[in-house]
Amino acid sequence: MKYFILSIFILCALQSGAQETLSLSQAIEAGLSNNFDIQIEKGNIEVATLNNNWGEAGIFPSLTTSIVGSKAVFENQEAINPFQILGQTKTTQIQPSINLNWNLLSIYNIQMSKRRLEQLQAESEGNASIVIANTIQSTILGYYIAVLEQERLEQFEEQLKLSRDKYIRVKVRRDIGSANTSDLLLEESNYLTDSVSVVNQTLLYQNAISNLNFLLGVQEPAPVYTLTDSLDREVIDVDLANLINLMETENVDVKKQYITQAVLGLDTDLRRWDRYPTLSIGANYTFTRNEQDVSDWPLNRREIRDSNGNVVDVLTIGNNQNLNYGVNFTVSFTLFNGGRINRAIQRAQLLENIGEIRVDRLKTSLRRDLKQAVDQYNVRKQLYHINVRRKNAAKQNLDIARDKFENGSIDSFDYRTIQNTYLSAAILELQAIYNLIDSKVTLMRLTGGLVREYNQ
Repeated sequence: MKYFILSIFILCALQSGAQETLSLSQAIEAGLSNNFDIQIEKGNIEVATLNNNWGEAGIFPSLTTSIVGSKAVFENQEAINPFQILGQTKTTQIQPSINLNWNLLSIYNIQMSKRRLEQLQAESEGNASIVIANTIQSTILGYYIAVLEQERLEQFEEQLKLSRDKYIRVKVRRDIGSANTSDLLLEESNYLTDSVSVVNQTLLYQNAISNLNFLLGVQEPAPVYTLTDSLDREVIDVDLANLINLMETENVDVKKQYITQAVLGLDTDLRRWDRYPTLSIGANYTFTRNEQDVSDWPLNRREIRDSNGNVVDVLTIGNNQNLNYGVNFTVSFTLFNGGRINRAIQRAQLLENIGEIRVDRLKTSLRRDLKQAVDQYNVRKQLYHINVRRKNAAKQNLDIARDKFENGSIDSFDYRTIQNTYLSAAILELQAIYNLIDSKVTLMRLTGGLVREYNQ
């Protein structure tokens, strides 16, 4: 009875939590939408796209405006000069201005700057493609690791069921006197050992699901999934020469490195342009208005008389307005600045040369990785076929041994050995399948197949 309760407890532990179905395609879609690294790269692309415009490249003139205002009070209480006015003078001044500046000889430089901004945006998109490819690879492998642990769990559960059935059968035989207590204790030990294996494998499966949720950007507490896709058992033939051609044209790392190299080339062109003169056009407009409050002056100083000496007006406010505008041209040429321009050009050329070396190094490294990946895939393909045959043979042997054990031709020790042999063969076959998937995904990553197939 207690072992029946133990079985129920293990079953409940495995089935606890709300179950949601999750396919591989759904996992990839969720990863591309929610993965944290992809969200960061999307933000970087938005920044690069915002920067990629003609205004940032400098094609438009700069137009600035300003306004200056002041108010001053001058109070003359005593004066030696009889013509100097005694009293208070309040002066208010307002001076708005507009200034235009436009570099006319920098059209080529502006074009180069715009092309550089375009390449920087493409570089950000290239970085995003690398992150997307890595995310797809991690998601596929994370999903299949969870499937692998799930199918391993099923094998351990099948082993536990066999052990439970054997324990019940031997217990009945002991009760009727055809088996002794030592046989029962042996089966009890096997049953408990298999129960521990199931519990430990359950933890591995839960950890695999937790890691998958992190790749999908799922916040804890995470749902419990029912994985609908099984391990991909498709075996394909690969040709190294064709894969090399694909890698050199479709690999996202190579594409991004070419874009980076183009940016370095534009930097060199921009530094060369610093040798040429610049012609700038400038325009300005300034309006000045002065207003003086003379109400505190003596009356005789504020009176305005006609030619006959009659008073026609008495001033309280005095105004003065000035208008100033003009256009100017400036041609500037750097005659000597300590060789900074030449050194900047040399630095840009050196960086461009270093970039070319990096491209060659990357392509050489990827060819090596691709060769090793192809060799690894071919070896794992052979190991997979070997493990399939070994599992099939172990399964047939287990079926024969079960019949022999039931009719008493073999004892519990021999049957347990055959049972463990089958379990080991089944686990090795599952691992061989996953290893084959891992190699296949690596080949797709190196040849750009992941982005091409899954990021449509």
